[in-house]
Amino acid sequence: MIRQIDEPEPSYAQLKAMSDSSQYRPVLILGAAPRISLAIARSLHQRGIPVDIASFQPEEPAVHSRAMRQFHRLPPRHQNPSAFHTALLSLIRSQQYDLILPASDPALAALAETYDDLSPLLHLGCPVPGTVERVLNKSLTLGIARRCGIRVPMSWTISTAADLESITPQLRFPVVVKPETKGACAATRVFYFSSPAELSSALRVNNWGRLLVQEYCPGVGVGIEILIHNGECVAKFQHRRLKEAPATGGVAVVAVSEEVDLELFQSSMTLLRALEWEGVAMVEFRVDHETASAVLMEVNGRFWGSLSLPIMAGVDFPLYYWQLIHGERPAVPPQYKVGMRWRWSPGCLERMQSVLTHRPDTIGSPAHSRLQELLSTAADFSPFTKEALWSWADPLPFFAELAHTVSTFAAAAFKAVSRRLFAQRANSYAETLSRLTPQARATYNKLRMQSALHLARDGRTSAGTAKSFLFVCYGNLMRSPMAEAMLKHVLAERGLNGIVVRSAGVHAVSGREAHAWALTVSRELQIPLDQHRAQPLTPQLVSSSDAIFVMDFENLAELETLYPNARAKTFLLSSYADGKQRGREIADPYFESIEGTRRCYALLRTCIDHLADEIAASRPEPSRRP
Repeated sequence: MIRQIDEPEPSYAQLKAMSDSSQYRPVLILGAAPRISLAIARSLHQRGIPVDIASFQPEEPAVHSRAMRQFHRLPPRHQNPSAFHTALLSLIRSQQYDLILPASDPALAALAETYDDLSPLLHLGCPVPGTVERVLNKSLTLGIARRCGIRVPMSWTISTAADLESITPQLRFPVVVKPETKGACAATRVFYFSSPAELSSALRVNNWGRLLVQEYCPGVGVGIEILIHNGECVAKFQHRRLKEAPATGGVAVVAVSEEVDLELFQSSMTLLRALEWEGVAMVEFRVDHETASAVLMEVNGRFWGSLSLPIMAGVDFPLYYWQLIHGERPAVPPQYKVGMRWRWSPGCLERMQSVLTHRPDTIGSPAHSRLQELLSTAADFSPFTKEALWSWADPLPFFAELAHTVSTFAAAAFKAVSRRLFAQRANSYAETLSRLTPQARATYNKLRMQSALHLARDGRTSAGTAKSFLFVCYGNLMRSPMAEAMLKHVLAERGLNGIVVRSAGVHAVSGREAHAWALTVSRELQIPLDQHRAQPLTPQLVSSSDAIFVMDFENLAELETLYPNARAKTFLLSSYADGKQRGREIADPYFESIEGTRRCYALLRTCIDHLADEIAASRPEPSRRP
């Protein structure tokens, strides 16, 4: 079903009926940034094509929309690539998807990594891995562009402060610093530095990996969006960024459609052909109208953040791409609406926050005052400006993302205020929230509330019959290894055999030794941790354990978020404590002292003794050694 631009859109009741009886196999969108993934989903869904969305990044909240069938949460790719790979293949086989489309750079990188395994199963919305690498690696992209005669920023690649010293004589400040390779995380941070000393200091305290240092190029961002097939342009569109978030430069939050600049278009086609690119791409330039010059910034080899703008203006890139992949010829209109203004409201709020909380003289920030920024923002919310996510027939995604943005800002504001006004406990709470993903943050608050109302789940009398135990804390350096060692020690003393006891950390760095205080106190208790080496929590450890005990609500919230199927067997270890300590958190002594470690281990010993009592009571006498 191909709808002409001037035809009225079908209702969602009609679309649901079409989806349920669709002659088409479903499409999977990998990546859950709503302004991208929902633009794709709505485009295809309006044509009766079933769509699912999947995310492997915990920081991305779940997406719910009438334009999609299901949302799937996959294991985090950066934490456990093998588990992610297995889960993705399993999902594709079970749902019989026909096409997978990346909606972010990490998703594009993930498809390239699994290309050989995925390509026999379905169509992939990306070229072969070697071509994808030329787009994800900015140095490779800029090198190819330079050979094509396209102007690029002066750039250098560094990793450490020592590398900076060798190129400092060549630098002209201010400079822009960004990761050399896209695809490692959802948001690529861009930093601006005014002096060598400022940049050197930042490099010494941050482990950013390989970085691209570039000259600062003034001007406005212009995006040339192209659908290229067999080296030829099938559809094209141009937008100009009116505002970005943060104000120093980042993603578009207000933009306007423009007629395609033929010179920029030709440069874009020349570059995409040299890259051997096929499919959708957005070639981004920085255009300085005072000097009439344009500099290439980067190439996005997947659907871009302002995708809903060309769709609303009449260029439906997702549909055209789907048609090409299925051997159909797209009916691309000869022209689109020029001058259409577009707004991404959550991004506008982020920009406003950056303007209000940072120095007004920050590089790249608007030269006008904060008052002028507020006035212009009010104008941006004119009813004549199209909203990226709004749909009268499907309003939930807009309100959900707006609520998530406000919640994130509120948490950040609470953290900032609490540092000044509240005691250490409030600061600790804010810091905990800042470490958690949005989904885990909500779970954490719920657990704290249940504890305050004495409604928390009690693991006592629930784990005695278990044959395998797993203790979990943050880094597997102090609490969980001691709990593991204590239980092994007590079980051996009581002659209880055949029980597996292990420990892990949600954020453990594999191979690290126990903390120095833990080593000292464990020797005092004659249960030394000298041989302990930290290990990260994995799906295999979770699935193979009958009972999982965590130390605090942060651990519990993260486990319930990452492994919801293990919720029934996951408990606070303090369920086995005495008196008022029962059901409370066993605080991490990492930031306390050796005395705090002794107090922590005394509480652990009480819990472990009671747990061992329960285990012993559940075992028949013949199972014990004389």
